[in-house]
Amino acid sequence: MASFIMAMTINPSAKKVHPDLSHQINESLELFTKNKIKVLNLYATLGRYDYLAIFEAIDQSMAFRVAAEINLRGILETETWPVVPYEDFSQLIK
Repeated sequence: MASFIMAMTINPSAKKVHPDLSHQINESLELFTKNKIKVLNLYATLGRYDYLAIFEAIDQSMAFRVAAEINLRGILETETWPVVPYEDFSQLIK
């Protein structure tokens, strides 16, 4: 399994359109489960991003697929990064 981090912000226009924004956000986040992606941690943050998900997917294509599906809903805007454990990266640059 490959590891990824997805940073998410609430789309400013969604705040104006959806009175029950919390429900809409939860429905967007359910796309991880529907795509059989294992979310290791999900955080709410203060700062540039509203949410941060650390997850595992079968491959990069699946990670990009769920990011695209979340973005298409128009509630959250995502930025997704593939990540490698530091120990593995250290071995690559030796």
